[in-house]
Amino acid sequence: MDRLGREAQYYDSVVLKPSRTHALIDRFTKGFYEKGKRGRLWAPIWETTDFRALRILDYGCGDGAFSCLLASRGAYVCGVDISPKSIGEARTLADTMGLNGFVNFLVCDAHRTPFKAESFDYVVGNGALHHLDLDRAYVEIARVLKPGGKAFFMEPLYHHPLLWLLRRLTPEDHTADERPLSFADIERASRWFSDCSHREHFLLSVCAAPTHLLGRNAALTIIGGLDRIDQLMMSMLPPLRHFAWLTMLELRK
Repeated sequence: MDRLGREAQYYDSVVLKPSRTHALIDRFTKGFYEKGKRGRLWAPIWETTDFRALRILDYGCGDGAFSCLLASRGAYVCGVDISPKSIGEARTLADTMGLNGFVNFLVCDAHRTPFKAESFDYVVGNGALHHLDLDRAYVEIARVLKPGGKAFFMEPLYHHPLLWLLRRLTPEDHTADERPLSFADIERASRWFSDCSHREHFLLSVCAAPTHLLGRNAALTIIGGLDRIDQLMMSMLPPLRHFAWLTMLELRK
């Protein structure tokens, strides 16, 4: 089975029956991956970017929750994913939310989407790039973006010690081909984009994962406060950024 087949098979299985450890990891990381206005990575983008009436590609959309969030804010969204089961969930969610006129979902290979060149104002993704052949993904994202368009991607980094250890202790909860990004991986994007920037989050604040037992609001408040301390530490000692957990990439065509 090739890479695409393995990815599709794995995520179909997660939809049908996630493992206990996968469900536990999801529970204790929700605050870090928060994509609303209180999310540490997405909040600055919500504050500075108006997506209304724009065409957006959700690249590796999974269950479609983020696509539907964008559509509920007035964007026209197309979500793509390699997992048919995930796309089925996404279509059900859009139908339930009454968003079918604003969002569409397709099963396809993210390296070769069916869209014409310069089709989208923005491309967005959450944990998608590190599952792909990165150079092919960068080429495709640049191809479908309009001139001056931007891409935003929230991605895991490779070197956080605790996360590195967790991944090795739970190999069954990750696909065989995925690889968290290095800074060198990110810098390769400059071959296809006129401007590439990234900001890192969650160094020591990863230790706040158990606060999810206190509820969503408490977890977001505590994680947000600790991440501000992390930001201060990384500004004082920039090499620490290499050991953060997550990064937000901003790529301009």
